[in-house]
Amino acid sequence: MLQPTQLVSPKQVARAIGVSESSLKRWCDRGLIRTVRTAGGHRKMQIDEVLAFVRDNDHGLVSPELLGLPPVSHLADLGLVRGKDRLVAALLAGDGLLSRQIVFDLFLARHPVSVIFDDVIAAAVHAIGDRWYCQQADIYEERRACEITRRIVFDLRRAQRDPSTDQDALGGTLEGDWYALPTAMVELVLRDAGYNAASLGSSIPAESMVRAIERHAPGIFWVSVSHIRDDSDFVKEFARLSRACAKAGTALVVGGRALRRELRQKMKYAAYCDTMQQLESFARTLLGSKSATGSVKRDPDRRVTPTESSRAATGDTEKPKPKRKSK
Repeated sequence: MLQPTQLVSPKQVARAIGVSESSLKRWCDRGLIRTVRTAGGHRKMQIDEVLAFVRDNDHGLVSPELLGLPPVSHLADLGLVRGKDRLVAALLAGDGLLSRQIVFDLFLARHPVSVIFDDVIAAAVHAIGDRWYCQQADIYEERRACEITRRIVFDLRRAQRDPSTDQDALGGTLEGDWYALPTAMVELVLRDAGYNAASLGSSIPAESMVRAIERHAPGIFWVSVSHIRDDSDFVKEFARLSRACAKAGTALVVGGRALRRELRQKMKYAAYCDTMQQLESFARTLLGSKSATGSVKRDPDRRVTPTESSRAATGDTEKPKPKRKSK
């Protein structure tokens, strides 16, 4: 399992991606992979930076287990086409390793997390829920699948590189809504879009959410809605959030399976998103508009993905592999 601050040596990384240690060190010297120095002066690399390099350059992993990832699957090339069906089978069987392998194969193949969530993870969880409802799966199988999925999302969060802007995003679910998986996925999608996103968790009282908005004034505040205890109370609580966001200059974003059309007509928000891909599109557009006005600060030390020409300038005999089309 990935550790949030785990450091690995150049030798480990070279073996994991199948190149010589000398070539890897030259890439580091060129800034293609960010490194840190230990107290003893040894060069180390953060797991998220290594995975960012692998994804940016479409570089295969020969021995991913050296980086705390599942072994390479011989079915990896099936991609999104069979991803959902394979994940449903693995989750119902309680096979956490295979489930994690399926998701990370897609992640390393450069599929956006929003697409992985929409087309594979959410689709698989909903399919298992439908089987339970139709008595084709036991309740323990459905709950176990949710727990495995939650751990996978947590590991994906650890594999993500920190965003390079100062724009924050916060959110969660209102009191009585205990569904934690959707809001956890929203956090990752917004981080992928460039926000310093943090989920506040599930079942949070409205007054506590209002305080979070007032104290932090995030660029985006999201509310994931998978369950509503009482329609009238929900509309009143949401109105409090809407007023707080308007005062703070925060974009209020909402989504979830429990939001019926008649409820949405009584709510005020900046965006309603049916899918994670819609959320990502909205977030990137909003961040782009703020960048254009100069209201977004970027980390000057954050590595920018190099162009093909700059990679060629390394002079290495073992260069990052050319990009291949994702399945």
